[in-house]
Amino acid sequence: MDESCPQSDKMGRKRPASEQLPNDMRIFFWDVDPDGLSVVESAHFIISRLMEHGDENALRFLLKNYDRDELVRVLRSSRSISKRSRIFWSLFLEIDKESCTPKRYPTTYTTCSSASIDPWN
Repeated sequence: MDESCPQSDKMGRKRPASEQLPNDMRIFFWDVDPDGLSVVESAHFIISRLMEHGDENALRFLLKNYDRDELVRVLRSSRSISKRSRIFWSLFLEIDKESCTPKRYPTTYTTCSSASIDPWN
């Protein structure tokens, strides 16, 4: 069997060929120690970061190491992916773009109708 290809786990999900982040992906993780990231254990963080800041190589890495369902799950739940990136990924993954907008929690600094409280009065 070719060791460079991801295998599947018991639930049929892709398993990365290596637990460590490849050297060419490390540039996207400027604020953390890339040696401390596991492709499996840090999947949500890695996928979110690469969806937002990645290039063509990052796209290949995501498709090689994570299955579509996991990418969709992260796209729908991550609050660190911009609207622009969400639109791209929703088109790429062929899902409804409205389904991948994370919940926004009202604060006194938003324009949500439920957050129309004036903090100064």
